Amino acid sequence: MCLTYIGALALSNKAMSLLNWLLLEIKTMTLKALLLGSAAAMIAVSGARAADAVVAEPEAVEYVKVCDTYGSGFYYIPGTETCLSINGYARVEYIYTSTNAGSTGAFVYRARVNFDARNETDYGTLRSQIRIQGDGAGRSLTTDSGADTWGNGDANAYIDRALISIGGLQFGYSDSFFTTNHGYGWQRAANDGYYSYDQAIMLQYTYAANGFSATVGIQDSVGSTTLLGNGAENPDLYVGASYAASWGRVAASYIHDTFNDASAWKVSADLNVIEGVGIHGWYAGNNGSRFATGYVGTANDYEFGVDVSYQVSSDLNVWVGYTDADLAPSAFAVGAHWNPVPGLSVRPEAVFFDNDTNQYRLRVVRSF
Repeated sequence: MCLTYIGALALSNKAMSLLNWLLLEIKTMTLKALLLGSAAAMIAVSGARAADAVVAEPEAVEYVKVCDTYGSGFYYIPGTETCLSINGYARVEYIYTSTNAGSTGAFVYRARVNFDARNETDYGTLRSQIRIQGDGAGRSLTTDSGADTWGNGDANAYIDRALISIGGLQFGYSDSFFTTNHGYGWQRAANDGYYSYDQAIMLQYTYAANGFSATVGIQDSVGSTTLLGNGAENPDLYVGASYAASWGRVAASYIHDTFNDASAWKVSADLNVIEGVGIHGWYAGNNGSRFATGYVGTANDYEFGVDVSYQVSSDLNVWVGYTDADLAPSAFAVGAHWNPVPGLSVRPEAVFFDNDTNQYRLRVVRSF
């Protein structure tokens, strides 16, 4: 019996020893697992941080939004309620002129960029216009004598327009109202019209409603630094009106040349006779003023012109025109406007004057 008790006790001690060993092993394995898990987590976090440092997430970008309030081409200046349009063109042309004295040829070019910014206010639309332009000439050829001279090459850019408008009030520097109220003469490429144009520093107010507009203003066409003149120049006063409808547009302007105490007036009409056919005509009268044609210093007592255009297809327009003045030769012209692709215009023309002068011109314009 005693031996039996001793044997049972020995077995019990062995069982306890085995149990203690198992518990120790479990604790050891648990500790190792915890250590390995912690290390793995630290490695994962470190790796994630390292990856973030190498490949950063891009910041959010505020994309430009289209502004359709004022027509196509405008977008919002980011962070403002102002809509901006940027457009312009590059123009290159070759001109060949023949006279009784000989013939000449020349290459000329122009680059123009327009900035137009607008936004609405309690007083109406606030608008600013800036036009930057540069004109230059390449090689000039005198074909009869064989002379070959270079033009000025590089062109210097200058401010061709700087206007501010709010509501119907407008002030700044641009083409004069005596020009813009009627367009630029006929459709010939040269000078955008036989009577060309005049530029001035101006202040004017325009009322417009239902196709009708009326304008009154004051200008200095010489472009002195003061609107009221510099001793050699006085301000010129002008008024004008126009009306546009589906059939076309008519316009009239009157300007008083205070320096010469004289005046000039002009009337014009653009008519849509039938589909595809348009007629443009004008007449300018001069009572001792400089403004019958828009040129400062012009002495013509009268000038008139007319042209007829026909839209052959969606990308081709042809036209013929005639113009005359009392102190300038009359001229007959024929030309075309061809747009082979959007943004590109090819404009050939021929002008025949009654003084045996003929001019041929090829103008190519890439607009955007």
